[in-house]
Amino acid sequence: MTDFRVRKTSHTGITVSDIDRSLAFYRDVLGFDVTEKKSHGGPFFESVTGVAGVQMEIAYVKAPGHEIELLHYLNPHGANSTLRPCDPGFLHIAFMVENIDGVINAVEKAGFKAMTSPAPTKPEGYRAGWRAVYTRDPDGVVLEFMEAAKD
Repeated sequence: MTDFRVRKTSHTGITVSDIDRSLAFYRDVLGFDVTEKKSHGGPFFESVTGVAGVQMEIAYVKAPGHEIELLHYLNPHGANSTLRPCDPGFLHIAFMVENIDGVINAVEKAGFKAMTSPAPTKPEGYRAGWRAVYTRDPDGVVLEFMEAAKD
């Protein structure tokens, strides 16, 4: 037993190379509300991130039931993620959608690329009848789109 308690999930943070492109994607393609971006830096953010001389822009995406924090590091610059789903540290966010084929078409037009063809309908067991696909944006951020079985 621990002497603390986790009360809830606050947000998921994603580092991006172009915050305006990412905000446009979440707002214009997926239809989520987004906040204005704000500049941050200084000792507090150096302490939190462990990155000396950090200067960044931060904005928030209000996804259904969860908030996504977009971080754009102006100083220093980083490299895009190349982690594969089997690599330790790999993360993704999964969204339940209706019309997975329509979602895939829309996100590909916005610069995300499907990592594989959408999985065929799961034949049996847990989540039987579901379809899913991983997509990767120009920064390497992975989003999964899942469609529940038709009733």
